[in-house]
Amino acid sequence: MPFEHAAALGLERPSKGIRDRIEAAMRTVTPGARRAPCAVALLLSLAPGALAAQQRVTAAPQFEARLDAILSPAGGALVGLGVNVRAGWYTRLGLALTAGAISTSGAVEDTQRIDATARFLFDPFAEGRRAFYAGAGLGAQRAATGAVQGLLLGVVGVEGPSAGRIVPSVELTLGRGARLGVVLRTRRPQGR
Repeated sequence: MPFEHAAALGLERPSKGIRDRIEAAMRTVTPGARRAPCAVALLLSLAPGALAAQQRVTAAPQFEARLDAILSPAGGALVGLGVNVRAGWYTRLGLALTAGAISTSGAVEDTQRIDATARFLFDPFAEGRRAFYAGAGLGAQRAATGAVQGLLLGVVGVEGPSAGRIVPSVELTLGRGARLGVVLRTRRPQGR
């Protein structure tokens, strides 16, 4: 019968009810016409594996640590943590909290930022060693005086090859000046 060798080929056997119906139909046709039911039986045995390949990928969060050098309008540095989630294969939504110091008019002031961004990945399936991304977002920056300023952000970056469970990237963020950052993200189980 056509199902005897399914396990040897790594295929799942159809349920007993389906097998019985196919085998009964095969007994009623001539030997030359049995090829079509055999093809149907083969397709039925492949269906469970094909459906398993189409299952959704979980949107587990990806955590990050970052160090940003403030290039303009004043110099400084920020350090922070963030998290991002997959919003489709090509898009990542992220939230990062950073704190640090900036030098303005010869004085050093502390500052905090919160940035919410959406990034578009040009290689989400990790087919190359490096992958470029670009995005936009909104942010808020708090100065030492307590004043909070809203920001529009533009982001471009490149992710490097993973080093163990970490994916390093270099990122340029524009929004009330420019920041150049080094970001270390946890590796995703599938893709970037």
